[in-house]
Amino acid sequence: MSKIQFSLDYLNQSCVDFKLIHNNEDWRSFKKSNGQYVYFIIWNESSEIFSWGTTSGKSDRIRKSSLLNDKLTGKYDRRVDYLMLKIIYGNPKIYIYEMPQTATIFETFLKHHFEQLHCWIGLQGKDRNEISKGIIQEFKRTNHFESLIITDKEEFENFLNNVFFARRVHPKNPKRTFYWGDSLEPNFLPVINCGHYEQTIEKVLKVKF
Repeated sequence: MSKIQFSLDYLNQSCVDFKLIHNNEDWRSFKKSNGQYVYFIIWNESSEIFSWGTTSGKSDRIRKSSLLNDKLTGKYDRRVDYLMLKIIYGNPKIYIYEMPQTATIFETFLKHHFEQLHCWIGLQGKDRNEISKGIIQEFKRTNHFESLIITDKEEFENFLNNVFFARRVHPKNPKRTFYWGDSLEPNFLPVINCGHYEQTIEKVLKVKF
């Protein structure tokens, strides 16, 4: 049995309800404000590249991922990785599972089953930074990235080094962290004097601030 099929079977058997969502309207009509959900994203079925995570109706990481809507909102640490994967592989299959209890229980089961600490399968790297660096390498080989002008390529590289991997925090409240994709929360880049990256990010990742 494939890893994808094992995961889908486990989630299907454990959930209260599920839906394959194609757009933000699908998700909006399915979610409940007090619901607990596991999302399961298939990026490339033949190569068994997939990821999973949890959300609630209130935290709404699906919306914050910007996979279904190009308008950036809120904080989500995996957002940049997800946006690059979408450009690499095209629109993913996104399954949403409503769970009968705390969703992290089911998220953790899959991590333990696959004997790993992260929620990715099929990508190289043993930790968060290594996985992101592998995605970036693949992303830079896409026709989309290669078609960008040199200044946007350079600015995106600067953003990755100076912000994305730099574990930035809010200058007035160091307890407010903006690691990885969290850094794309609207209005954060100008706060750390990096607002000049916004236009480049819009073009490189196909989003809007």
